[in-house]
Amino acid sequence: MITENITEDIAQTDVAEAVLHNIDRPVKSRTGISLFHILTGASIVASIVLFARGNKLGAIFVGLWPPTFQALKSASQVRK
Repeated sequence: MITENITEDIAQTDVAEAVLHNIDRPVKSRTGISLFHILTGASIVASIVLFARGNKLGAIFVGLWPPTFQALKSASQVRK
């Protein structure tokens, strides 16, 4: 019973990784840059703009996104 749950969790993780990879692949083939790297750069710029406009809490919130995008990039890489 425990083994079945572990196997099911692994299968769901593989599906999530496959979805992330399928989202990233077309963008990377067209631009040469990963979608997640583009999102990381955009969120850094958005955070700076929010801070410059005086929205410090919004800037902090958006500034926390880049590590998440990089973690998603890491998860989207196909492991062999």
